[in-house]
Amino acid sequence: KERNDVANRKRKQVSADALDEDWWVQSSPIIDDDSAENIKDNNVKKSVSADDTTVIQTDKEISSKAKKRKKRKHKNDSTTVGDDASIEEKFSHALIKAARLTPIEAEDYKLNGLGFLEEPKSLTGNADLISTYLKTVIPRWRHEVKKYKGKGGSPILLIITSSAVRAIDLNRTSSEFKAKCLGIKLFAKHYKVQQHIQMLKKIVHFAVATPNRVCKLVTEGALHFDNLKYVILDWNFRDAKERSLLDIDEIREDVAQLLLKHFIPLAKEGKVKIGLF
Repeated sequence: KERNDVANRKRKQVSADALDEDWWVQSSPIIDDDSAENIKDNNVKKSVSADDTTVIQTDKEISSKAKKRKKRKHKNDSTTVGDDASIEEKFSHALIKAARLTPIEAEDYKLNGLGFLEEPKSLTGNADLISTYLKTVIPRWRHEVKKYKGKGGSPILLIITSSAVRAIDLNRTSSEFKAKCLGIKLFAKHYKVQQHIQMLKKIVHFAVATPNRVCKLVTEGALHFDNLKYVILDWNFRDAKERSLLDIDEIREDVAQLLLKHFIPLAKEGKVKIGLF
């Protein structure tokens, strides 16, 4: 029995000696180098992710503020020079911005007060007031129509507006002013260029039009300014996006070109007067 006890003690001692010196460390989880790096990376990503969220939010806030500033700047930008500004100053300021004129070029196209119709003090752009406005600035209209001896396609009065819908409204509400004169609507909606070319072969006293269609008809040689005396720009009207005649991208260039190539030179010669309705 004593021999057996001694043998058992020796076997236990051998088994214990066979273990590694750090055997007790095995009770903790083993983490290799790659796993450690992954844990560090995950921590960094979480940290970066949190920072990214902050940055993105900041960018959104900056972008939102920038858009608001741009919107405020764009709104009525081309016609805002001060409430007490003269007609010449308002017109010049808008044209310079729309046509991107240099100071030297701006001087060449500058009009004095004689190039404009004498405007009423307050205008809202309300279509219902167009007849009243026209009667005020062109008091001898019926006389102008009676003495007209022009050929086809050369109106006495031309209203430039931003859209077909607006042109229809102005044509309808100006009926009291037009009386029995011969009028025409010039815009792309419902009418092809060739249709207008045929219509302009007849005598026309009064025309309400969009800039693009006027440019095309002038290029085609169907619309002439030989007898033109009055150009009315739909100046105070604002579309659904609060844009004026010279703020709308789709027509800005056409309006500017009509003014620079035709209307301003004629006004400088004393043949045409420009009105800002």
